[in-house]
Amino acid sequence: MVLYHGIDGGDELRNYARVAEEAGFDSLWVTERYFHEETFSLLGFLAAATRRIRLGLGVTNPYTRNPALMGMSAATLDRISGGRFLLGLGRSDRSVIEGRMGMPYERPLEHMRETVAQLRELLAGERVSGAAAYWDLKSVRLAVKPVQESVPVYLAAIGPKALRLAGAVADGVLLNAYVPASYVRYAVQEIAAAAREAGRDPASIDIACMLIVRLTDDPARMMPALKERMVRLLAEPYVGEVLLEQGGFDPGILPSLRATAENQGEKAAVHLISDAMVEAFYLLGDASECRRRIDEYRRAGVDNPLLLPRLEDYESAVEALGPRP
Repeated sequence: MVLYHGIDGGDELRNYARVAEEAGFDSLWVTERYFHEETFSLLGFLAAATRRIRLGLGVTNPYTRNPALMGMSAATLDRISGGRFLLGLGRSDRSVIEGRMGMPYERPLEHMRETVAQLRELLAGERVSGAAAYWDLKSVRLAVKPVQESVPVYLAAIGPKALRLAGAVADGVLLNAYVPASYVRYAVQEIAAAAREAGRDPASIDIACMLIVRLTDDPARMMPALKERMVRLLAEPYVGEVLLEQGGFDPGILPSLRATAENQGEKAAVHLISDAMVEAFYLLGDASECRRRIDEYRRAGVDNPLLLPRLEDYESAVEALGPRP
C-alpha cells in the first residue's frame, strides 16, 4: 500500500499502518511531495506503530538531501524498524529543485549514480571522501549502521536512460504512477538489458510500480476528473511522449493538448483524452476489475504492485484488494 498526502495526525497514521499490516500487505510506502508532510518523520512514526510490514520511501531526491544526511536517515530508520526499511530515490525535476527550492539542478543521472555509490559505501560503514556531481564529502563516516546487511535502494525511472541506470545499479525500480501495462513491458526490457550489460541478473531487480486505484461501481462518473488529471500529467515535457508512445497511444495529441491547456485551461483539453486512455492509466472500477488489472501488470513484469488510493478510500481499498488467503 502507498499513503498519499493529507494526513491530519498520529491516530490516523497509526490506523492506516494497522489495517495494512493486519491485512497481510508486504510493504507500506510513503510518497514525498514538497511542502506537504515530511516523509522521514512519517516513516519514523510508522516504524514505531508496526511490527512486520516493510516501510518504503517513494521517493526522496539527492539534491535536497546529500548522501551523508540520507545515509544517516536510512540507517536510523532501518535500526528503529528492525531492518524493514526500503529507500527509494528519484531525480525530482528542475521546476521543483531549481524553480521552487532555489537549488541548482545539475547532471541528474550522473548525480544519481554517484549518490547510490556513496550511499552504499556509507551504509556499509566505510569512510567516504571526494566530490560527486553535486556534493563534496569530506572524510564522512556514519556512526550508526543499519540492521540489514544492505538496505535495498530503489530508483524511480520513466525514460530509457533512467531505466537503464536503475538496471545497472539499483536493487529495485519504482516505475512511475500513471503508466499503462504496455509501458511496463517496455520498461522491463530496458532494465533487463542494462542489468545484463552490467553483469547482473535481471531477476534480482525488484520491479515495483505505483498503481493509482479508483474503486467505484460507476466509472463513468469519475471520468471527467480523471481526464483532467491526465491532461496535467501528459502536459509535462518528455513524460507525455514516453508514456503515450510506449503505452500504445498516439503522442501526436500532445502539441494540441499542451497548447489548449496553457491557453484555455486543463478542462478545455479533456476532449483529447479517451476513455481507453483513462482505463489504461488507472485501476478504475470495482474490486473484481481492479484485481484483473493488477494481474495484468504482474503479467507485464511488475513484481511488486504498490496500490495508491485516495486517503478517503484507503481502508476500502485495503479490504477489497488485500492479499488473498
